[in-house]
Amino acid sequence: MEARRPRPKSDSRKNPRQLDISKEDLIRHIERSADRGMNLARILEDFQATPLARKQIKDILNELVKDGKLARHRGNRYEVAARNLVEGKIMLHRDGYGFVIPKEKIQGIDSDIYVPAALTGSAMNGDNVKVEITLRKAGGRAEGRVASVEKRARDTVVGQLLYDGQVYFVAPMDEKLPSKIVITNDVSEHKDKIVEVEITRFPSGTRWPAGKVVSVIGFIDDPNVETDVIIRNFGLPVAFSKEVEEEAARSPDALTEKDFIGRDDFRKRNTITIDPKTARDFDDAIDVEAIGDGTFQLGVHIADVSHFVPADSAMDAEARYRGTSVYFPDRVLPMLPEKISNHLCSLNPNVDRLAISVMLHISRGGDVLDYSFHKSIIQSKERMTYDDVQKLLDGTNPALERKYEHLLPQMRNIARLAEIVRKRRHRRGAIDFDLPEPTLTYNEEGMLSGITKSVRFFSHRIVEEFMILANEVVAGHLEESGIPTLYRVHEEPDPMKVEEFAEIVAGFGLKFDPGKAEPAEFQKFIASIEGRPEERMLSYLMLRSFKQARYSEENAGHFGLASDSYTHFTSPIRRYPDLVVHRILKASIARKSQPPIPAAQLEAIARESSERERLADQAERELFEWKKMLLLEQHLGGTFDAIIIAVWRDGFVVELIDHFIEGFVSVADIPDDYYQLDQASHTLVGRRSRQRFRLGDHVTVQVVRVDKLLRRAYFLPVLARKRSSR
Repeated sequence: MEARRPRPKSDSRKNPRQLDISKEDLIRHIERSADRGMNLARILEDFQATPLARKQIKDILNELVKDGKLARHRGNRYEVAARNLVEGKIMLHRDGYGFVIPKEKIQGIDSDIYVPAALTGSAMNGDNVKVEITLRKAGGRAEGRVASVEKRARDTVVGQLLYDGQVYFVAPMDEKLPSKIVITNDVSEHKDKIVEVEITRFPSGTRWPAGKVVSVIGFIDDPNVETDVIIRNFGLPVAFSKEVEEEAARSPDALTEKDFIGRDDFRKRNTITIDPKTARDFDDAIDVEAIGDGTFQLGVHIADVSHFVPADSAMDAEARYRGTSVYFPDRVLPMLPEKISNHLCSLNPNVDRLAISVMLHISRGGDVLDYSFHKSIIQSKERMTYDDVQKLLDGTNPALERKYEHLLPQMRNIARLAEIVRKRRHRRGAIDFDLPEPTLTYNEEGMLSGITKSVRFFSHRIVEEFMILANEVVAGHLEESGIPTLYRVHEEPDPMKVEEFAEIVAGFGLKFDPGKAEPAEFQKFIASIEGRPEERMLSYLMLRSFKQARYSEENAGHFGLASDSYTHFTSPIRRYPDLVVHRILKASIARKSQPPIPAAQLEAIARESSERERLADQAERELFEWKKMLLLEQHLGGTFDAIIIAVWRDGFVVELIDHFIEGFVSVADIPDDYYQLDQASHTLVGRRSRQRFRLGDHVTVQVVRVDKLLRRAYFLPVLARKRSSR
């Protein structure tokens, strides 16, 4: 039994109307409590609080929580907030609030930590911060305040140099940053240009951040300026250091017999690569052989990048820092120097190449009966494109069939096996979003000319199915062998988000049971909406209810693929985690007793690689959005058919049908009415006209404004169609 501490003395005779207690008294008293803090009832009892004093104590406690000095948990339990410092990365919203992604797992907290706008301090988007937990909520959620900034995500910002009549300032291209950075050096001749600013004073209280212009990029309408701006804005590395280039240059120009020692020779196999027409490096190749008993042998051969990029080399350190190659329409920022990525390691046709090969014996039902891993030598017989493979499978191009006559039997076996593997994956419940994606088109002069739907062939599926299978086999083998490795994990969706999704689809007369949130149920739902006008919108709403896939040293399975164990192994030229997994697998092949990479290092690599992947994805996405704005700007005043994909209090978001461009309609811009949100039906209703704008409705909109700086489009409804997709 816990011994009672002496109660604090309170002499109410001094002032019968006021309790003689300060904030410091309360903090000290709670600080002396057990590790779990002290609940409100105990605090009131210890201070022998009268009814009036009880209110005063509660008010003081509320102030201390608001100030971040105390943390309040469920059951009105308080503890000193200093015990709740959590380090992580803060991601800010354009409205000022943010979420801190903890660096390490925190007991009792299962989600990112919410930080109100007033409590973000001097933090800027992406900074590493320490946050005090001020409130713990049900479901493992928490709130906090930024206590300190540990490391700045950036010391430079890219934006447009403007003048407000008093000072020059830069409007950042990132809406998650402060909207104004005051410029301290004389740069008046560069007004309206896109510039890079070095921050010399970070935001504090009511003070704007300040900085000096360190480089001038150009006007926002200069040809092809957008890629340079995005690269600077995201701080993406472009050129390799002298040390890295020199190390790459010391790599051999060609393979020698010494490189072949200890490798299995697969050069006589009918191996091919299948890639986009524009691909410059090839890191995977396949071959399939049908066996007389109805089974198949599949060979998946992946470039052995680790042979030329040793662990802890300068190239390895740079690859780890970059994390991934970044792909823009007009250029690629490679993870590795060109000599490695495009020459030595690329599985070019008719040349000997080093590989890690996964050989799989597969049943007629798609089950893996046996597998083996090999350090190998291969020679790709053909560099195939998705288009050509599809034409061969369709039998629509006799000239192509004559050219690849020697490959036709294997191509049929490849297609048969891919379909078998796909059906098996589908049976176990893997989720397959087969939606058209936008593709930019260019004219003969290389100028941007439009957006079209990308065509997804079965030939794309062939490569995808075989790579997924190889990744699963590698992950399963390493896990069963007890070898620490990196996994590609995709956790189960948040139940609250699934509930929200189920509630939305119910408004379309569709059913989804949130209590059965298994991959197979999501796949059934996708099949049920195929061909419906709202298919794309609902599919993306479903995606938003999912968690982001990430890298982890702990296996949590892959929800979307309905896979118990999954990794990334098949793209070591462009993804650092794949290179790491190669090293681990090669150690396993060599039967080394010690894992090549300690678990603690794997944890850091997983975290860094996940962050770099998200950064690259965001940069690619934002450049794509900018390109869309350039196209849309040519149609100011034009009208388009659109579908409403989100409804908020202040307006709604539409996507232009067949153009894949999103934009915002502000209800404040719609004349002669006041709109109110009906949250239950996701509908904005005009108070006077009763005009309704519902999620999923088709509308005709007019382009009224394009903001290239923030990559945003603004529309006005011209005519809301009578018909609805409900």
